[in-house]
Amino acid sequence: MTAVLFGLLSAVANAVGGELSKGLTLRFPARQLIGPLFFLNALLVVPAAPFVEWTWSAEIVVLHLVSVALLVVTSLAIWDLYDHGSAAATVTAQSISPLPAAMAVAVLLPGILEPAQVLAAIVVVLAVLLGLSNAFGALSRRRSMLTVLVAAVGTGLVTVMGRLLADRDVGVVEAYLVRAGLAAIVCSLLVPPRDVPLPALPGMLPRAAFITAHFLLILIGVQDGNPAVVQTAVATAPLWSLGIQAVVTRRRPSWRLMGAAVLATLGVAVILLAG
Repeated sequence: MTAVLFGLLSAVANAVGGELSKGLTLRFPARQLIGPLFFLNALLVVPAAPFVEWTWSAEIVVLHLVSVALLVVTSLAIWDLYDHGSAAATVTAQSISPLPAAMAVAVLLPGILEPAQVLAAIVVVLAVLLGLSNAFGALSRRRSMLTVLVAAVGTGLVTVMGRLLADRDVGVVEAYLVRAGLAAIVCSLLVPPRDVPLPALPGMLPRAAFITAHFLLILIGVQDGNPAVVQTAVATAPLWSLGIQAVVTRRRPSWRLMGAAVLATLGVAVILLAG
């Protein structure tokens, strides 16, 4: 149940962060934002670094590097989606990730995945797609769908890598700070933020805070929990996103969205019962 709770809290943080991310793409080139935002994410966690235990080995270094590579590729895909689609559609792309996460868990962490959890992942993904089917209008072309696939698979694998690091006694602060810090360097080299002025960075802190909370909650959830379970709960983020939009605009959600919310809730309930 703890894994589901952290996953749901992460979904809320991701939904808010997604809306803020889309707003930034209206002001700056999307890909140029990645490096500075990862820098801000890491900066928010730096104060905790001296107070936690750090664990190192050759295997852990390799896992860190793989995590960074996955995060960089995934982030490039996600920000391309923010650039060309809505925040809800982009969060949806990430929310298809429970299925690749479940497959990765079955291969890398045998014995901890239950059939009911696979069923729950499928139900939640179908619920999200049902609720946001009309949000993919701008993502119908082959390249866009490939980008969605990269974003979804990458998101799921990054979550699984968090559990693999946790199994080797790597703490939440270490896992996130190394990942975000190195990703900031790599992304800034790949896509120099020439059009993102330094005075603009403080205004990006709210977005950085929500996305950092999103990632930290996932890492906390997978410390002792099943990554597929955590990622399934995170997959409800688009429904939270549209719920936030409904509150802000004071418009009743569509029947399709409400039906999707019910299905997503059932999927999370299946996880709780399976646990």
